[in-house]
Amino acid sequence: MSSLVIRKALASDAAGIAELEKATFPLPWSEEALLYDIGENKLATVLVAELDGSFAGYADIWVVAGEGQLNNIAVCEYARGQHVGLGIMKELFAELEKAGATEMSLEVRESNEAAIGLYRKLGFEEVGRREGYYLDNGETALIMRKEL
Repeated sequence: MSSLVIRKALASDAAGIAELEKATFPLPWSEEALLYDIGENKLATVLVAELDGSFAGYADIWVVAGEGQLNNIAVCEYARGQHVGLGIMKELFAELEKAGATEMSLEVRESNEAAIGLYRKLGFEEVGRREGYYLDNGETALIMRKEL
């Protein structure tokens, strides 16, 4: 049985997170932007997942005016299908509740069926669409929201 630990990110995690960003997203965040959210941005919470002691994924969320906005979440390829994303999301909910947030929203590529399935399983509902949202290919984003 695998051991999953979710914790707040440290500055020393930024390089690994940046590598996962590059491997996952066409327009990855820079290590500098990640370091800012980890150490300086008072609106941000960055969580890291470790599976059996190895880096397995992360999420970056901002809380603004009582709403959590998920910026990015990614799981390392080796850890997909092992409930790492689910674990990260549940810990995000706990962090948002501590911060007094009442809802959470996100954008997701309409072609990302795995992520959409996870978000629906967690109670998110589609509340809108952003046509041409993704700059790399003009794909539409689904806007999803959940009340906490």
